[in-house]
Amino acid sequence: MKLHEVKTQSEFFNEVRLGRKTAEIRVNDRNYQANDVLIQHEVDNEGHKTGASLVHEITHVLQGGKFGLSKEVCVLSLSNSSHLNSVILMGHLRDRLVEAADCMEAGIDVVREAGLTAADLKRQIQDSRYFATEATTLLKKLGEEAA
Repeated sequence: MKLHEVKTQSEFFNEVRLGRKTAEIRVNDRNYQANDVLIQHEVDNEGHKTGASLVHEITHVLQGGKFGLSKEVCVLSLSNSSHLNSVILMGHLRDRLVEAADCMEAGIDVVREAGLTAADLKRQIQDSRYFATEATTLLKKLGEEAA
């Protein structure tokens, strides 16, 4: 499985995001294969990245040279990306929770030295670690279902 990152103009990106466009015609300069991952980065009319991205699994590749397609291009069938995007987002949020808990934990001594109670801070740390653990459990489950 390979990871392919490509730019996609806003008008086409939005159609993919809305689920109305489920295939991509691309120059086949990357040896696209089924089960590869395609990351589309939205670009505006000037070619600048907007910051929006979509992740898809390539489920089928129709090689060029057939059905009137040039030999240099291929048609990629794309999976519904909402599941993959949710998994990526959840992993990102879990990682930020762990970082936040680490930072709060590092500040407990400072809070105590200032003469303040650390009870609320400890509760936030505990809650952050709990939710991070729950996210990890769910991500593992989602990964097993995808396999």
